[in-house]
Amino acid sequence: MKKDKRSKRTRAWLLETLLELIEKKDYSEISITELTEKADIARQTFYRNYNSMDDILLSKMDEILDEYLKRVQKSLKTKNDPYWDFEVNQLVILWQQNVAVFKALQKSGLAFQTLEKLSEFFSLFHMKIQNIQELDNKQQYLAYYLAGGVFMVLNKWIENEMNTPIELLTDLFKKAANHINQISKEYIKR
Repeated sequence: MKKDKRSKRTRAWLLETLLELIEKKDYSEISITELTEKADIARQTFYRNYNSMDDILLSKMDEILDEYLKRVQKSLKTKNDPYWDFEVNQLVILWQQNVAVFKALQKSGLAFQTLEKLSEFFSLFHMKIQNIQELDNKQQYLAYYLAGGVFMVLNKWIENEMNTPIELLTDLFKKAANHINQISKEYIKR
């Protein structure tokens, strides 16, 4: 138990320090030595927790997006309507709460992994709403299309310092998701 707490604390320090460094300089200019010295953590401790600096950001991204899936899981189990209010709101809120991490993923060139994970989630959501076990190619393209659009809009929102009201974003996403559902129904009939 003590070791787990220590590991969590170490990971938190490394993330916090990496986020601070990314604000001041290019990701490619940051070394593990600089990171560990600034975090006041032994290099050996770093390698006990991570294989690379990328792992710091990617593990945090996984943690954030897994939290999102947990938040919406209950809603998905009982979902019987084509509307995505809760799921969309939770995604935008989570993005807003973790803006520093998503900015760091952009700056480090690792944002594509976020898109991949969102695409997986959107495929799951699409299967749920269509009540199917597997997506065919057309349906998969539609889920990926929607995930790509949401991902790009959220990244643009970050670039614009999140000046666009959340309500406008969520409305846009809900309309797009409903439109994709309509298109998908056409494909299922064929």
